[in-house]
Amino acid sequence: MERVKFTKEFMRRSLLIIGLITGLHFGYAQEVHHSIRSYTAIDGLPQSQVTSIVEDHNGYLWVGTMGGGLARFDGREFKVYTTLDGLLSNFVNDIGMDRNENLWVLHPDGISKYDGLTFTRFKSPYSNHSPKSLRRLVLSGDDIFASSADGNLARISDDSVYYWSEPLVRGQAIRVVHSAPGGQLCFYLGNGNFVIVDGDKRFTIPTEGKRRFANFFNYGDEVRVRLADATYRLNLSERKLEKLPAHIPNFVLLYDAHSDTYWTRDEHNLFRYRIEGGVEKRDTIFSDIEVGQVLPDSQHNVWLATDGRGLLKYFFQDFDRVGPDELRGVMSIHVDRDGEKWIGTMTGGLWRSKGGELRPFVVSANQYRNNIHEIGESPSGALWVSTGYGIGRYNRATDSFTWLTQEDGLSSSNVRCLDFDENGNMWLATAAGIDFYDGKTFTHYNRDNGLTGNVVWSISYLADKKILFVGNESGINTIEDGKVDAITIPELENTMVFNLNPYRDSLMLIGSGGAGIIVFDPETGLRRSITTRDGLISDFVYFVAADEEDMIWVGTEKGISRLSLNDRLEVVENLSFDYENGLTGIETNQNAFYLSRDAKYFGLVDGLYEFNDLSEHGSGSFALHMTDVQILYGEYSARAYSDSLLGFFKIPAGPVLPPDKNHITFHFNRVDKRYPKSVKFTYYLQNFDKTWSQPSSSTQVTYSNLPPGNYVFRAMATNNKGSWSNDKIAYAFTVRIPFYRTASFIAGIIIFVAGSITLLLYLRVRQRVRKMLDIERIRMRELEGLRKEIARDFHDEMGNQLTRIINYVSLLKLNGATSNGNGHHDDLYRKVEESAKFLYTGTRDFIWSIDPVNDELSKLFIHIRDFGEKLFEEKNISFRAYDHVKESVKLPNGYSREANLIFKEAMTNAFKYSQASNATLSLRQTENHYQMEFEDDGVGFCVDEKKGSNGLKNIRDRAERIGALLRIHSEGNQGVKIILEFKLTKSLKYGTAF
Repeated sequence: MERVKFTKEFMRRSLLIIGLITGLHFGYAQEVHHSIRSYTAIDGLPQSQVTSIVEDHNGYLWVGTMGGGLARFDGREFKVYTTLDGLLSNFVNDIGMDRNENLWVLHPDGISKYDGLTFTRFKSPYSNHSPKSLRRLVLSGDDIFASSADGNLARISDDSVYYWSEPLVRGQAIRVVHSAPGGQLCFYLGNGNFVIVDGDKRFTIPTEGKRRFANFFNYGDEVRVRLADATYRLNLSERKLEKLPAHIPNFVLLYDAHSDTYWTRDEHNLFRYRIEGGVEKRDTIFSDIEVGQVLPDSQHNVWLATDGRGLLKYFFQDFDRVGPDELRGVMSIHVDRDGEKWIGTMTGGLWRSKGGELRPFVVSANQYRNNIHEIGESPSGALWVSTGYGIGRYNRATDSFTWLTQEDGLSSSNVRCLDFDENGNMWLATAAGIDFYDGKTFTHYNRDNGLTGNVVWSISYLADKKILFVGNESGINTIEDGKVDAITIPELENTMVFNLNPYRDSLMLIGSGGAGIIVFDPETGLRRSITTRDGLISDFVYFVAADEEDMIWVGTEKGISRLSLNDRLEVVENLSFDYENGLTGIETNQNAFYLSRDAKYFGLVDGLYEFNDLSEHGSGSFALHMTDVQILYGEYSARAYSDSLLGFFKIPAGPVLPPDKNHITFHFNRVDKRYPKSVKFTYYLQNFDKTWSQPSSSTQVTYSNLPPGNYVFRAMATNNKGSWSNDKIAYAFTVRIPFYRTASFIAGIIIFVAGSITLLLYLRVRQRVRKMLDIERIRMRELEGLRKEIARDFHDEMGNQLTRIINYVSLLKLNGATSNGNGHHDDLYRKVEESAKFLYTGTRDFIWSIDPVNDELSKLFIHIRDFGEKLFEEKNISFRAYDHVKESVKLPNGYSREANLIFKEAMTNAFKYSQASNATLSLRQTENHYQMEFEDDGVGFCVDEKKGSNGLKNIRDRAERIGALLRIHSEGNQGVKIILEFKLTKSLKYGTAF
């Protein structure tokens, strides 16, 4: 069954590569172990006419095109720069890189300089179509020279243009310019002489007559030149031209010291020219193609700039296809003890090698029997094959097979795998279970015996443990001494097990259809899962097996991988191979591998491949590096927050980012133009991540909403062997703390709050002091008014009484002189005594009312009660007092005095005029009002008639002074009731006077 579905793109690439390798596309005569890869617009190259190629120290290829601008290639993809990015022109004639890692791009009408971040443009005053348009670029120290079409020079130094068109030698045009390995510039002039410029020095090396043609090339540290008649060494130290014995027949594009090979061309062909043992050899690489430049890179790939055919990569390939085109769909490979190769195919039966050439071997006319699943050899040397219709044993004597099918005892004629025990007995995996064949009879194992599934895909017999491992669509079983057991591996539940093979004697490699690889220890039950998360190119594994050096080979539908595990079963090397490594078809098959120390063969859907060990051709890896640091996907530049920039890509060193610029994307890369798909990366943000990320091919990672702090972004990459390199990135940066979380801000806030509290307290204390002062002033005014009232009352009351006493005393004196002792003096003496008593009583009341201690409602009531008891006692009037207010009530200044005088006036009137038998004084509270009431049962009086009396007028005036309501009730002989009602506020109630 064919398992590959070719897409149009896959078919296009496959046909292109097949054409390149076989020479059908470009007329290329394939050299053993080498392959060609073409990069065109489909791969991202902006234009197929490539003019120049340069490799920088990071391994990037810079490719100049005629009309497509400049492209940077990292082995996987192209990044294109055009006039939209700052390039002067999209037409690039030449490119070069100076010792400061600046890229210089030559256009017909000027020069662009790229420093890894921005383009600087130097516009020529001459147009593209002018004879002075620029054609060739050479670098010498800090000077940039460009030769023009008319044979003159342009020069730029320190970013300053010195001239755009100057002759090197007056009257002589420059035909060719070349940069020597030592930095000297070699010019070939129109008169046939060479002019050498070495810094400030200049000298001429003449030739014998004029020649129309000169071809410079570097040979190691030497400069050599091909002229029309011979090849010469340009001896710069002795300033002479030395003829070489051998003349190279074609134009030399490059001498490759690594392979001691000249890359040469004629008008339409590309050659590799070399001398081996004194014999000249020339291989035609391309026909009908024009190559303008050859560039060997640091990984020993050779890059070719073509005129219309794109960028070509000529490289030492990892796989060579073996056998004719008819050999396809390889399902099984075996090399017998005689060294013959046996190849089983999907529909084409067997192939075997005779005299080093693979030829088909007719198995049977039965098409199912030509479906060869596996080839195996017993310990005795018997060769067996398993097919879609039985198993066959090869008879060397008759050169034929003897067949056993279901009619001969097999559980099913469809036999997928076979293996042998130490005694030569055969185990068979069939579509109906497991068969054990001892050479005579079959023993069957299926679900009835304990197998978890009847459709068996793979088996592996471990002779030292005498256990057969069985892989089916439901997991793994073991058969030991005829007993079937199941092994529980959760990763393999409901997953087909395609392949089982031993590893390191005691372990088992398990290849699954979707769960990757399982490394299993049958003794302990421990397992290690290896999937795409660990760098595997696919989790759909057709085969997995280890070679003599414990390198694990994995066949998938996406190509072949080679892994190496350490003692902890961690992946330390991982290389992936696909069509870029010589495999034109990349899907493998279940049993299609053969691993030995001398040879390694793999079967794919399109044929048989042999692996080339390239260890002696290995080269170093380029450094892992950062290419950009972006904030909010490039909306802000991280370079604005750093004082210095590092490397070609101008990475900001140790940026200190604002707290709101904490969305950061890191771009990083390691260039590998040989195994680009094998490069994996892992990263870790110190102080944020807890562990390293899973390996992946992604060259960027974004961290968003990073909290304030100091961070170090770390990254690792695999090297050209697929193992983790010690070359790591450690990029430090800081996200600043928001200003409201800084120590200075917090200290300022604390100081501000403390100051505010202090100010608030100060203002409050000041307000209270001011209030107290205001109250004190009010009290002083009240006291002043009180003193005035006391003085007035004293004058009104005491003064009158004293005046009366004085008058009585004066009368006594006058009467004393005339008195005849008839008792008139007694009456005067009595009046003086009464006035003195009244003066005493009034003085005592004034003193009592002035005392602040008596500003309380209960004391006022007691004082009035005591007065009443003494007063009414003289006339035997019954007096009762009732206080119904139980709480302590503070009275404002003046309340006690005025109320006291009101009720004393009322009691005195009742004493003198009421003729009452009973009198009552009571105090009660109604809601917020207080009532003090005096009542007698005397004769009463008419209120209206008494309205103008002095007594009633006085008590009403006093009530108004304290803001109280005075009510007087008297009707006929019903007595008199005087009620003083007043209201106290809460502040007054608790003793604050207003």
